Amino acid sequence: MTPSLGTRSPVRSFLLVIALLGLILTSIFLSRRSVHDIQQASVSVYKDRLLPTGMLVNLTATIYRKRLLLETYVLATNKPNADLMNATLDRFNRRIDSLLTEFERTELTVKEADQLRLLRQRLTVYNQLEGELTTNPVDLPAARQALFAGSGSTAFGHIAQTLDELASLQLSVGEELLDESRGETNYIYVLTAVQIGLVLLIGLSLFWHRF
Repeated sequence: MTPSLGTRSPVRSFLLVIALLGLILTSIFLSRRSVHDIQQASVSVYKDRLLPTGMLVNLTATIYRKRLLLETYVLATNKPNADLMNATLDRFNRRIDSLLTEFERTELTVKEADQLRLLRQRLTVYNQLEGELTTNPVDLPAARQALFAGSGSTAFGHIAQTLDELASLQLSVGEELLDESRGETNYIYVLTAVQIGLVLLIGLSLFWHRF
Protein backbone atom coordinates (compact mmCIF):
# COMPACT_ATOMS: atom_id res chain seq x y z
CA MET A 1 0.00 0.00 0.00
CA THR A 2 1.16 3.51 -0.79
CA PRO A 3 1.53 5.77 2.27
CA SER A 4 -1.10 8.43 2.40
CA LEU A 5 -0.34 12.13 2.14
CA GLY A 6 -1.19 12.53 5.82
CA THR A 7 1.44 9.92 6.71
CA ARG A 8 4.13 11.43 4.46
CA SER A 9 3.68 14.97 5.76
CA PRO A 10 4.87 14.32 9.35
CA VAL A 11 7.83 12.32 8.05
CA ARG A 12 8.88 15.13 5.72
CA SER A 13 8.47 17.68 8.49
CA PHE A 14 10.54 15.52 10.83
CA LEU A 15 13.30 15.13 8.24
CA LEU A 16 13.21 18.87 7.54
CA VAL A 17 13.56 19.66 11.23
CA ILE A 18 16.47 17.20 11.56
CA ALA A 19 18.21 18.78 8.55
CA LEU A 20 17.72 22.29 9.95
CA LEU A 21 19.01 21.21 13.35
CA GLY A 22 22.05 19.73 11.65
CA LEU A 23 22.71 23.03 9.89
CA ILE A 24 22.32 24.92 13.16
CA LEU A 25 24.81 22.63 14.91
CA THR A 26 27.24 23.05 12.02
CA SER A 27 26.95 26.84 12.16
CA ILE A 28 27.46 26.75 15.94
CA PHE A 29 30.64 24.71 15.46
CA LEU A 30 31.89 27.18 12.86
CA SER A 31 31.09 30.09 15.17
CA ARG A 32 33.03 28.52 18.04
CA ARG A 33 36.02 27.98 15.75
CA SER A 34 35.86 31.61 14.61
CA VAL A 35 35.72 32.79 18.23
CA HIS A 36 38.80 30.66 18.96
CA ASP A 37 40.59 32.23 15.97
CA ILE A 38 39.73 35.71 17.23
CA GLN A 39 41.05 34.83 20.69
CA GLN A 40 44.29 33.55 19.16
CA ALA A 41 44.62 36.71 17.08
CA SER A 42 44.08 38.85 20.21
CA VAL A 43 46.77 36.93 22.10
CA SER A 44 49.11 37.31 19.12
CA VAL A 45 48.48 41.06 18.94
CA TYR A 46 49.44 41.36 22.61
CA LYS A 47 52.38 38.93 22.77
CA ASP A 48 53.88 39.45 19.31
CA ARG A 49 52.96 43.07 18.55
CA LEU A 50 52.33 45.15 21.70
CA LEU A 51 55.09 43.63 23.83
CA PRO A 52 57.72 43.84 21.05
CA THR A 53 56.67 47.43 20.39
CA GLY A 54 57.40 48.22 24.04
CA MET A 55 60.75 46.46 23.66
CA LEU A 56 61.53 48.60 20.62
CA VAL A 57 60.71 51.76 22.56
CA ASN A 58 63.06 50.73 25.39
CA LEU A 59 65.70 49.64 22.89
CA THR A 60 65.55 52.94 21.01
CA ALA A 61 65.70 54.93 24.25
CA THR A 62 68.73 52.97 25.48
CA ILE A 63 70.60 53.40 22.19
CA TYR A 64 69.95 57.15 22.18
CA ARG A 65 71.05 57.47 25.80
CA LYS A 66 74.25 55.68 24.88
CA ARG A 67 74.75 58.05 21.96
CA LEU A 68 74.20 61.13 24.15
CA LEU A 69 76.67 59.86 26.74
CA LEU A 70 79.30 59.31 24.05
CA GLU A 71 78.57 62.73 22.57
CA THR A 72 79.17 64.33 25.97
CA TYR A 73 82.47 62.48 26.31
CA VAL A 74 83.74 63.45 22.85
CA LEU A 75 82.44 66.99 22.43
CA ALA A 76 82.08 68.46 25.92
CA THR A 77 84.83 70.55 27.43
CA ASN A 78 84.34 69.11 30.91
CA LYS A 79 84.39 65.41 30.12
CA PRO A 80 82.85 62.80 32.46
CA ASN A 81 85.03 60.31 34.29
CA ALA A 82 86.25 57.75 31.74
CA ASP A 83 85.86 54.72 34.03
CA LEU A 84 82.38 55.73 35.05
CA MET A 85 81.43 56.38 31.44
CA ASN A 86 82.76 53.01 30.27
CA ALA A 87 80.85 51.25 33.06
CA THR A 88 77.66 53.06 32.01
CA LEU A 89 78.21 52.20 28.36
CA ASP A 90 78.76 48.56 29.31
CA ARG A 91 75.50 48.58 31.27
CA PHE A 92 73.69 50.07 28.27
CA ASN A 93 75.21 47.46 25.95
CA ARG A 94 74.09 44.61 28.20
CA ARG A 95 70.60 46.12 28.35
CA ILE A 96 70.49 46.40 24.55
CA ASP A 97 71.61 42.80 24.14
CA SER A 98 68.95 41.64 26.61
CA LEU A 99 66.19 43.53 24.77
CA LEU A 100 67.32 42.14 21.42
CA THR A 101 67.25 38.60 22.82
CA GLU A 102 63.72 39.11 24.19
CA PHE A 103 62.58 40.60 20.89
CA GLU A 104 64.07 37.67 19.00
CA ARG A 105 61.96 35.23 21.04
CA THR A 106 58.69 36.73 19.82
CA GLU A 107 56.88 35.58 16.67
CA LEU A 108 58.71 37.40 13.88
CA THR A 109 57.92 37.62 10.21
CA VAL A 110 60.68 36.96 7.68
CA LYS A 111 61.15 40.70 7.11
CA GLU A 112 61.31 41.39 10.84
CA ALA A 113 63.90 38.65 11.34
CA ASP A 114 65.98 40.12 8.51
CA GLN A 115 65.78 43.62 10.00
CA LEU A 116 66.72 42.28 13.42
CA ARG A 117 69.83 40.60 12.01
CA LEU A 118 70.70 43.83 10.21
CA LEU A 119 70.25 45.78 13.44
CA ARG A 120 72.65 43.47 15.26
CA GLN A 121 75.22 43.88 12.50
CA ARG A 122 74.93 47.67 12.54
CA LEU A 123 75.15 47.78 16.33
CA THR A 124 78.35 45.73 16.12
CA VAL A 125 79.85 48.27 13.69
CA TYR A 126 78.77 51.19 15.88
CA ASN A 127 80.12 49.55 19.05
CA GLN A 128 83.50 49.09 17.37
CA LEU A 129 83.61 52.80 16.57
CA GLU A 130 82.47 53.54 20.11
CA GLY A 131 85.35 51.44 21.42
CA GLU A 132 87.82 53.37 19.30
CA LEU A 133 86.55 56.63 20.75
CA THR A 134 86.66 55.52 24.38
CA THR A 135 89.81 53.35 24.53
CA ASN A 136 92.24 55.78 22.90
CA PRO A 137 92.32 58.78 25.27
CA VAL A 138 95.66 59.94 23.87
CA ASP A 139 94.13 60.73 20.47
CA LEU A 140 93.75 64.35 19.63
CA PRO A 141 90.29 65.74 20.49
CA ALA A 142 89.88 66.95 16.92
CA ALA A 143 90.50 63.45 15.56
CA ARG A 144 87.97 61.92 17.93
CA GLN A 145 85.41 64.56 17.10
CA ALA A 146 85.91 63.93 13.38
CA LEU A 147 85.44 60.19 13.90
CA PHE A 148 82.34 60.79 16.02
CA ALA A 149 80.80 63.24 13.54
CA GLY A 150 81.79 61.20 10.48
CA SER A 151 81.75 57.41 10.71
CA GLY A 152 80.03 57.48 14.09
CA SER A 153 77.11 59.57 12.84
CA THR A 154 76.76 57.43 9.71
CA ALA A 155 76.70 54.20 11.72
CA PHE A 156 74.21 55.66 14.19
CA GLY A 157 72.00 56.84 11.33
CA HIS A 158 71.93 53.29 9.97
CA ILE A 159 70.84 52.00 13.37
CA ALA A 160 68.07 54.60 13.61
CA GLN A 161 66.87 53.69 10.12
CA THR A 162 66.70 49.98 11.03
CA LEU A 163 64.78 50.77 14.22
CA ASP A 164 62.28 52.78 12.15
CA GLU A 165 61.89 49.85 9.74
CA LEU A 166 61.22 47.46 12.61
CA ALA A 167 58.63 49.81 14.11
CA SER A 168 56.88 50.16 10.74
CA LEU A 169 56.80 46.37 10.31
CA GLN A 170 55.29 46.00 13.77
CA LEU A 171 52.48 48.37 12.82
CA SER A 172 51.79 46.79 9.43
CA VAL A 173 51.65 43.23 10.80
CA GLY A 174 49.46 44.41 13.68
CA GLU A 175 47.04 45.99 11.21
CA GLU A 176 46.92 42.70 9.26
CA LEU A 177 46.00 40.82 12.44
CA LEU A 178 43.27 43.35 13.20
CA ASP A 179 41.88 42.97 9.68
CA GLU A 180 41.79 39.20 10.16
CA SER A 181 39.90 39.67 13.44
CA ARG A 182 37.40 41.97 11.75
CA GLY A 183 36.87 39.38 9.02
CA GLU A 184 36.27 36.65 11.61
CA THR A 185 33.85 38.93 13.48
CA ASN A 186 31.85 39.60 10.32
CA TYR A 187 31.82 35.85 9.64
CA ILE A 188 30.34 35.24 13.09
CA TYR A 189 27.64 37.86 12.41
CA VAL A 190 26.70 36.00 9.22
CA LEU A 191 26.60 32.64 11.01
CA THR A 192 24.46 34.14 13.77
CA ALA A 193 22.00 35.46 11.19
CA VAL A 194 21.89 32.01 9.57
CA GLN A 195 21.21 30.38 12.93
CA ILE A 196 18.34 32.78 13.62
CA GLY A 197 16.91 32.13 10.17
CA LEU A 198 17.10 28.36 10.66
CA VAL A 199 15.39 28.58 14.03
CA LEU A 200 12.60 30.60 12.44
CA LEU A 201 12.28 27.99 9.68
CA ILE A 202 11.95 25.24 12.28
CA GLY A 203 9.30 27.24 14.10
CA LEU A 204 7.36 27.89 10.90
CA SER A 205 7.65 24.26 9.87
CA LEU A 206 6.27 23.05 13.21
CA PHE A 207 3.52 25.67 13.11
CA TRP A 208 2.57 24.70 9.55
CA HIS A 209 2.52 20.97 10.43
CA ARG A 210 0.38 21.58 13.50
CA PHE A 211 -2.18 23.78 11.84
